[in-house]
Amino acid sequence: MNETEKSPLIREGGAYDIARSLYDPGSFVELHSYAGKSAYAGVVCGYGSVNGSLVFTFVQDFTRAKGAIGEDEAKKISSLYDMAIKSGAPVIGVFEGNGGKVAEGSLVLSAFGKVLSKISEASGVIPQIAVIGGVCAGISAIAASMFDLIIASKDASYFITPPSLVKDDNSKEAGKIITAARAGEIDIICDDRQSAIQKAKELFTILPQNCAQGLAYSETSDESERPTPELEGEGDAMRVIDILTDSSSFVELKGECAKEVITGLGSMGTITTGIIATRGDKYLTPTAARKISAFISFCDNFMIPTLTIVDTLGIDHTASAEYSSYSSELARLALAYSSSGNAKVTLINGKAYGAAFTLLGSKALGVDVVYASPKAEVAVMEPETAAEFLHSDEIKSSPDPVTARREFVRACREETLSAKGAAKNGDIDDIVDYELLRAKIISAFMMLWSKADGKVLGKHSKLPF
Repeated sequence: MNETEKSPLIREGGAYDIARSLYDPGSFVELHSYAGKSAYAGVVCGYGSVNGSLVFTFVQDFTRAKGAIGEDEAKKISSLYDMAIKSGAPVIGVFEGNGGKVAEGSLVLSAFGKVLSKISEASGVIPQIAVIGGVCAGISAIAASMFDLIIASKDASYFITPPSLVKDDNSKEAGKIITAARAGEIDIICDDRQSAIQKAKELFTILPQNCAQGLAYSETSDESERPTPELEGEGDAMRVIDILTDSSSFVELKGECAKEVITGLGSMGTITTGIIATRGDKYLTPTAARKISAFISFCDNFMIPTLTIVDTLGIDHTASAEYSSYSSELARLALAYSSSGNAKVTLINGKAYGAAFTLLGSKALGVDVVYASPKAEVAVMEPETAAEFLHSDEIKSSPDPVTARREFVRACREETLSAKGAAKNGDIDDIVDYELLRAKIISAFMMLWSKADGKVLGKHSKLPF
């Protein structure tokens, strides 16, 4: 087969059309299109503009050896990464492949190692988004997991071990995208590959180009000083997020995992912001703590300001939590907050008891600004627990223990739950009326703008979930 005969196979249809669909019309430029020893390598690489900004991409070609990666494909992807890092531009990887080319023997192991090394080199320097539209298996799944965000089609597959080889009670769920999403591997699930690609393009309109850019902005008609009186009495965490962020800007990430906490990206006064919100009727579980830690790590890499909205029943006291390396997960959470250098604001909008108050974005852990709403509850422990702890003997010796317990709980609630005590100690900067909360938070982020002065070198690689 001569060169002219090979050309149409790589330049028309299949992976090439997928790559072209990522970009603004007419802007895609393919790189190393003739690379390959005996035929074209089974991956399409190139660059172009996404909403006017430079983005690089590689697309595995499932029509060639089922998208398996070998030495030729690895060289193309590595070369692409060299250009992306030099240009300070993001990468989209479209994963549709069955791991490595087994026929190449040990060469494929080395080839994949080089790809993983390049992904690691770029991690924390430029944003990387993985799109899974078909099968993503073996080492390809490992590579995708190293990306900052993973967007998948609901009918795609994602696994290390082929589902046919999984022999246990849960084998029917192996390889499914929803299974990976519940484990925290997938950030967003879409109906099909094209909608996943579209979602990736939307995210690049709000993400910074690299770690040195500083604050990222997006257009909005929403007023920064829009009053938010509807926050009073609002207990639904997602509704609180929607009220505080710019209109229709919030994109939830890892929504199928640890639903007791919400994480995602939105804009506040046009500023791209990472949002963390706990649900008031749930406890802070080990998985939730890990989810928050990984998200803070991602935001810190690209100096994305974070807002933590606290309303939680507190630390999980169940046996399952204790059996899940709970102390390590909570330690990781403390480290994530205290070591990150991005702008951080916390809003206590409900219950913040004990260690939950400290761990979820307290000033003691280095958060820049902490606000509380007028009805926020801050205490060492829940009133019921405090009454038992402080007045156990009096309750037991009372002629009417039930009434005595009720009175001690009421007293503890009145004496210890107000946020004013924490404000007097300097642990809360201000108690803000509901209608002013959005304006106050945006003002704090604007005040902290200088913290977003990025450096050319990255801080750390992405913390895998």
